Amino acid sequence: MRRQNLKLLFIGLLIAQGLRATDNAHFYKSANLHRNPTACWFDDKQYYGISDWLWKVEDNLMYGDAHSGWDKNGNTTNILNDTGAYSMVWLFENVQITDPTIQNHANFMKAFTESISYDPDSTFGTLKFDGKFEMWESNYQVRKNLKKGFFLEGRVPVREVKIKNISYTDQSPEHGVYSQETGEWIQFKNDLNSILNYYDYKSYSTPYGKTGLGDISLLLGWEDIFEKRNDEGEDVFTLDLSARLGFLCPTGERVKTDYIFSIPTGYNHHWGLTGSLELDFGVLRWLSIDLFGGFTWFFDENRREMRMQTFSEQNGHIMLAKGMAKEEKGTLWYLGADMKFDHFWKGLSGIFGYSYNRQEEDSITPDNTTLFDKAAVNKNSMLHGWYTHVLHFMLDYDFSIHMKETTKWAPRVNVFYELPIDGKNSYKTDPFGAGIGVDLLW
Repeated sequence: MRRQNLKLLFIGLLIAQGLRATDNAHFYKSANLHRNPTACWFDDKQYYGISDWLWKVEDNLMYGDAHSGWDKNGNTTNILNDTGAYSMVWLFENVQITDPTIQNHANFMKAFTESISYDPDSTFGTLKFDGKFEMWESNYQVRKNLKKGFFLEGRVPVREVKIKNISYTDQSPEHGVYSQETGEWIQFKNDLNSILNYYDYKSYSTPYGKTGLGDISLLLGWEDIFEKRNDEGEDVFTLDLSARLGFLCPTGERVKTDYIFSIPTGYNHHWGLTGSLELDFGVLRWLSIDLFGGFTWFFDENRREMRMQTFSEQNGHIMLAKGMAKEEKGTLWYLGADMKFDHFWKGLSGIFGYSYNRQEEDSITPDNTTLFDKAAVNKNSMLHGWYTHVLHFMLDYDFSIHMKETTKWAPRVNVFYELPIDGKNSYKTDPFGAGIGVDLLW
């Protein structure tokens, strides 16, 4: 009885430790490897990864940072200029103003746009922001096999995101009537933080940081292995087929409207329906080729207050006006492939892979269509989706080969690196880290 109680306690602790969650790919970080984790071989007499009642527990820790990313056109730029440099010329257009000083700034900008020297391609009044992004992330996962290939899986990420070292460079002409020498423009820059504070923003250089859960995933899956053997009973070909379907729960933090540059720890508080399919072809005992794909379809979020553009020529993160609106989040999906060199030296395996990760356009429907024209609101390139091409590298070691054949558990460790090689509206964050896992034959 005591032994049974200890077993139940240990299982409970594993679950309480966290159902690992991979809400995975984001515009600010490269996706982690999408394939199933390595299974311990134990006595190498059967495929224990699909054994009835098997437990698999995973945990990893990673770090990544970025100064640069890809903008709306796919060109390299600083992460804070993913939407392009910020034109202050149209900042006050259709915005409600009651402060006399701010009204003076708005009048000056309007006078510039109506002057005979106005050129739509002019860089006057344009600021280029710079900053650094940092993240720490820990992912927890528990899988419990049932009968006939079915299993339950829980996933939870814990994530810390930061944006710091924020500054800007004036892109206005150095000399001329409308230039860096213009007195009204100099005064605008001096008053920029006061303007932002008036509209409930913190000062532009205020670092942003948030630590919390990502979005928890709860999944039902099925996996089986089909094999072809030669006359000696040895495998000459295997096909590992797995599928998952479940829900993404909005446990992460959403963007904060009082910071110019704010990042959610999940998918901005949307419920989602998520699914995946994986085909792993074992062409040799030590080599397999994996094909995978998946999606997350987001449910529309209930109305909430958010910042929105008030004019079609505005663009980017700085939006002075707030209002109630509904957000429809674009579908997130991925495709990819990898090669696994399975137990090529004792318990050591190596994986090299590629994935294409994409989120489609978001759509905002404002309540107040007088202040917020829907077409103007949705012209902001922040809403126009993103994609990344990522290379994945992993080394994994299975300790079960060093343990007794009668053992009922075995640990695994791994190190990994994710390298983004191309993208749009996304950061060049290249996370690296290490993980540990345990397989339990209970």
